[in-house]
Amino acid sequence: RVYMVTNRDEVVCLDLHGMANGNDGPYRDEGRHMTPQDQPPLEAGPTDADIVWLLDLRTAAGVRPHDSAHCSILLDGPYLYVNTSNGLTSRHDGVDKPDAPALVVVDKASGALVAQEREGISRRIFHCQWSSPALGTVNGQRLVFLGGGDGWCYAFAALPEADPRPGNGEIATLRCVWKFDCDPTAPKENIHTYIRNRRESPSNIKSMPVFHDGRLYVTVGGDIWWGKLQAWLQCIDATKTGDITNSGGLLWSYPVERHCCSTPAIRDGLAYVADCAGKVHCVDAQTGRPHWVHDAGSEIWASTLVADGKVYIGTRRGD
Repeated sequence: RVYMVTNRDEVVCLDLHGMANGNDGPYRDEGRHMTPQDQPPLEAGPTDADIVWLLDLRTAAGVRPHDSAHCSILLDGPYLYVNTSNGLTSRHDGVDKPDAPALVVVDKASGALVAQEREGISRRIFHCQWSSPALGTVNGQRLVFLGGGDGWCYAFAALPEADPRPGNGEIATLRCVWKFDCDPTAPKENIHTYIRNRRESPSNIKSMPVFHDGRLYVTVGGDIWWGKLQAWLQCIDATKTGDITNSGGLLWSYPVERHCCSTPAIRDGLAYVADCAGKVHCVDAQTGRPHWVHDAGSEIWASTLVADGKVYIGTRRGD
């Protein structure tokens, strides 16, 4: 099975063999996905994809995806953890679906929606829910980490393998173990009046949080399209509970030059991250002290890969 999110913000389960071994249901309307809605569907052939099940997040979770579907699915046992890509209206004047979840959990066997976060993330989204979830074990407890479109980082208790839904059929609520405001001095009221303000604005998180040795590494800062230029690589103590913003949650914060879309890489006590000014940074993973900065000469949206004693990165110029 292959699990992905389509550009229509649908979570789909695909048969790895496609239609070559027949149409495995319950979903049977693959031809509808091969043409625009105003044209008749095509007949799926043996080289076409076989959709086993499909969950439309727009109807099932009540979200309004912004710009695109941004999720890399986290697969954990019987469940899929999915960033819903909820965000602003096309006019960028507010969140279209402020009560919709930023993170949902889907049963991988049936495609049923089984749980969602209810921390009010969507009400505070500055642009969109960009970041995808990650998983780690802290003090024997499995946690799902999410970088919010509101500039907060969250840790939710991972679901047990038993179906978490109440007997009345309601969607279960993910339990928030801790949360951390990565930019506590940023504006918190009337936040969308700061759109296009390059000096002052709320922050958001685009990259995936990285869990390593009891710590969470995350990039945060002004939105690349609409927000301030400031951005940071931050290290958070993942062992705490509750609102850890003012209780020792931040271990260190390292400023990068301008905006950041890059997911950091951790290796041999060093953290590597790139920024939108085209700089690649190497800092001490324990202290945040910088070791070196390399100017790649072009804007970087990609993430660092550390392998074979080398750091690999791609730039928007194609290098």
